[in-house]
Amino acid sequence: MKTVKFSSTDILYIGIGGMLGSLLRWLMGIGFAGGFPLPTIMVNIAGAAALAALHASQHRLHPGGKYLYMVGFCGSFTTVSLFSYETLKLMETGQWLWAAANILVPVVSSLLLVALIINLIERKLDRRAA
Repeated sequence: MKTVKFSSTDILYIGIGGMLGSLLRWLMGIGFAGGFPLPTIMVNIAGAAALAALHASQHRLHPGGKYLYMVGFCGSFTTVSLFSYETLKLMETGQWLWAAANILVPVVSSLLLVALIINLIERKLDRRAA
């Protein structure tokens, strides 16, 4: 097994990104006029799109940017624990359609969005290289 080593700067970047992602996620939850679980669905789709764009353009990021944005920010912004909790609460209250939508909408949308964004960015980079 390969041992991953992080510098203290890498850990600081992850911590700062995590703090910012968590704060924005919290603000989205209180500042969103839509009903439960719409904020989580929107956050997970937006987070997946951001991660896709960052992944496709990570060669342009500052070396610590991968840890700040991709690991710290996106990791804490798109919270699986809240997603799981909200889905369970929907199931417990008999809202099976919302529970299914809470699972399917962000997952399917995110997969399609990630594929599209990475494809678009890679095509743009290929055109520049040609």
